[in-house]
Amino acid sequence: MNTAAPPQPLRTGVLILAAGAGRRMGGRAKCLLEVQGQSLLERLVRSVRSIGLHTPVLVLGHHVTEIQAHLAQWPAHLVPRQVVNPEPEDDPASSLHLGLHALDDDVQAVMVLLADQALIDAADIGAVLDAFQRRPPGCRVLMPMVNGVPGHPVVFDASVRANLLAAPGTSLRQWRAAHRQATLPWVVDNPHYTRDLDTPDDLDALARDTGWVCRWPESTTGVNTDPGSG
Repeated sequence: MNTAAPPQPLRTGVLILAAGAGRRMGGRAKCLLEVQGQSLLERLVRSVRSIGLHTPVLVLGHHVTEIQAHLAQWPAHLVPRQVVNPEPEDDPASSLHLGLHALDDDVQAVMVLLADQALIDAADIGAVLDAFQRRPPGCRVLMPMVNGVPGHPVVFDASVRANLLAAPGTSLRQWRAAHRQATLPWVVDNPHYTRDLDTPDDLDALARDTGWVCRWPESTTGVNTDPGSG
């Protein structure tokens, strides 16, 4: 019996959004939280690189000085490309657009990750990519859906990237709302895709559910380092 050949891997650009102020976490850079000896950001970047994806683009905004100081301690081969949003807002659309501009022109797909996703690992990322490559005809965006809750990473094709860049200020959520037939909610039973860290209660819940205790690095303070505040 003949079986269909597996789809060829797509050249995928990876965006990691880390521009938020972390106001509900005391005005701290959540991606610098440490678990099992590594920051959340380092864990995420290592997972991305371990499955052969190209150097991700990291979008910074608030806390840029602290995060870049942290990156300066990494091995050079691991450090992601960085772009800085000078006016980060609660709506991540402006950060998304900056990241999309920074990606190479020849990417065939874009994956968007959040820097405070504590449980995401290489297997989770690979599963999303595999699901996207096997998506049905007409699907241009794939989004994990866990118990009715949308999660990350979200993956979309180059045509969606072009659409967004042609409409400055348009969020991916707005694009999905206008193209529901082109969006596939990928229904899975994996809480990694929806587990992010927004409040101290989220840290307590993570420790309770997984045994993982997140700690702030000693140099991290609760000061909001807004790049626009000069």
